[in-house]
Amino acid sequence: MQVLSLNEKKEMASSSRILIVENNSLFSASLCQQLALEGFKNVIEVGLLANLDDVLRDVSPDLVLLSIQMPDGNSVDICRKLRSNGFFKSIIMLIPKGAEDAIALGLEAGANNYVIKPLRIAELITLIRSQLFQLRAFDDMQFEIGSLSFAPANKMLCDIGSESVQTLTEKETIILKFLYQAFPSDISKAYILAEVWGFQNTVSTHTLETHIYRLRQKISQLTDKQLVLTTENGYRLAD
Repeated sequence: MQVLSLNEKKEMASSSRILIVENNSLFSASLCQQLALEGFKNVIEVGLLANLDDVLRDVSPDLVLLSIQMPDGNSVDICRKLRSNGFFKSIIMLIPKGAEDAIALGLEAGANNYVIKPLRIAELITLIRSQLFQLRAFDDMQFEIGSLSFAPANKMLCDIGSESVQTLTEKETIILKFLYQAFPSDISKAYILAEVWGFQNTVSTHTLETHIYRLRQKISQLTDKQLVLTTENGYRLAD
């Protein structure tokens, strides 16, 4: 496993957005303080599941700490809904001691990992850094999409057989990366708008469709197969 340098840890902490979904305000406030001491400055708290959708849209977190016990809903169902809606960022379940039977349910619903409360902050910080590092390491890897090779770091698509290359824009690269990570599920148009443009008021669905069109045009220069499909909810990669 790669060991992060001190500077890398600081940079990752300062640029990452963490969302705490927890109804115990004292526990949540204490956790925020501990995270701040570790350099995590962008930490947001939510005390009710009813407010989660709005916060997700506004904040676009890199990692969610989701309490299994919330007063206004089922956190396992929420986790499953997030995954079905195309949220691929890290989810760590916060599970009280004595409720360990919820671990399997949370993992099956799509959670990446879990911690048992009362938790050891050092172990949680290590787990958070590990999850964030895995997410970022994705950008430095190379992937196959059909007969094409996709290198997010270089913003390039290459035909594996002929080595013909198409250079992608920043937005096209991000869109294709999200589609790859969500496969075989689709991603809603609203989610892409939130992640790529931050739901800016000046951005419309037409803008997204234009970027999808241009991405498809570049793909068509490399392969006859249509790789980006339109679905009822948004878009997904072809099988």
